[in-house]
Amino acid sequence: MSKPTEDIKMQPSYPPSGISILIVGAGIGGIMTALECYRKGHTVRIIERSSGPVDTGDFFTVGPSALKILKHWPSLLATNEEIAYDPWVSYHKHTGECVVPPAPIEWDTTGGVVPERIYRHHRPRFYKMLLDQLTAIGIEVEYNHRVVDYYETEDGEKGGVKLASGEKLEADLVVAADGVGTKSHVCVSGKEVRARSTGYSIFRTAYPVEFAAADPEIDERFKLLENGKSCFEMWFGHEFHFAIWRAEDIFSWVWTHKDTGSATESWHDKTPIATVLSLASKVSPPFPPIIAKIIKSTPEDGIVDWKLIWRDPQPIWSSPSGRVLQLGDAAHTFLPTSGNGATQAVEDAVCLATCLLLSSQQKLSIKQAVQIHTKLRFERVSCCQLLGVVNQGTYHNVDWEKIKENPGLLKAKYGRWIWNHDPEVYAEENFSKARKWLESGEAYENVSVPKGYVYKEWNIEQVLKDQEEGRGVELVGDWA
Repeated sequence: MSKPTEDIKMQPSYPPSGISILIVGAGIGGIMTALECYRKGHTVRIIERSSGPVDTGDFFTVGPSALKILKHWPSLLATNEEIAYDPWVSYHKHTGECVVPPAPIEWDTTGGVVPERIYRHHRPRFYKMLLDQLTAIGIEVEYNHRVVDYYETEDGEKGGVKLASGEKLEADLVVAADGVGTKSHVCVSGKEVRARSTGYSIFRTAYPVEFAAADPEIDERFKLLENGKSCFEMWFGHEFHFAIWRAEDIFSWVWTHKDTGSATESWHDKTPIATVLSLASKVSPPFPPIIAKIIKSTPEDGIVDWKLIWRDPQPIWSSPSGRVLQLGDAAHTFLPTSGNGATQAVEDAVCLATCLLLSSQQKLSIKQAVQIHTKLRFERVSCCQLLGVVNQGTYHNVDWEKIKENPGLLKAKYGRWIWNHDPEVYAEENFSKARKWLESGEAYENVSVPKGYVYKEWNIEQVLKDQEEGRGVELVGDWA
């Protein structure tokens, strides 16, 4: 990846706002919040509990709605193109039978608008790209800062965190971007909102392709397509799905399965290859032998069993005085099947920075800014969360008779309402409308959700019950 150069040592695009922001968590959402808040003229400090950069992980998708903001960051825009992958995708029964042959990953273009490409990213490279940009503008992540509590000052003028060391840090706004395990819920909601197990976890790994290609059978079976593209293969079984991807330089596989009770949410806790092989041997009908070969090709200590946990949609993201705000997974948990976790965290960052700028220009309080930000974001994010739950239910309970009639039902669907969104423009155009809603109760229609969909509360338990009883979830409106 390109090293930072002079062109990325950008100055803020706006005059100083006078707002100080403390960001807790230097993941994708936290760093993007730091970058965008800096660009909008806010003063930024970012802390992280880890001892250094967390440069582990596998792959994720970053959609156009998030990457639109890179037009303001020329070096990020160029590097993003340089490091992104552009695979095709195919769909299979877990026995190996191909149901839908390789084809480009498609956006829904029924509206006649063709979006940018779909970007598939190796997390360590994408993370390094953002971290390099942060360093280039003079903001350094402060490591070894483990937050044990969040608070607001008695006068409601500052937000703060208490560290494990006993030290306290304060700012005009504290952004909890520290993931699903955040300690911010008591401060925000007045109670502990515990994340629950989904009942599933996911074996995940990514390693140099040479390890897999050393086996001639794997090398031949998972070679690049004739057009030079790599192929991301989705395999579906009852109550699980398996994905295999040989990229140009990295081999990756993930297996979403019933949680055996040993999974954690950490890149550092490794699962023995023998454990995965044992579970694979119990699949019925059996996996083809190539799956065992793939598992064995993984470097020792290369597999993580990542626990999938969630919370029901939480409409309140900020503390009573608006001085502590949750962002990304701290505010809204996502299943990988949503394809939206990283994308929505970036959208959060962009919207927040914009709302804070507009509030400072209009002499509004930070509390008003974060309430407007949440109003602009909550329904959209909740729809993306619901889509992930629905997708996982579809993947784990495939009706193969219906698929025989219409194989396209297996294809992942990315609607216009997701990819055509621009979080910065949306915040700019809707800030005043949301302000009227806040100040006078005037009706506000969120148009960043599927057209024709009227938002209603939902919870995961009911969605799962509906799926188990064969009712499914009716997605009212145009989700295409």
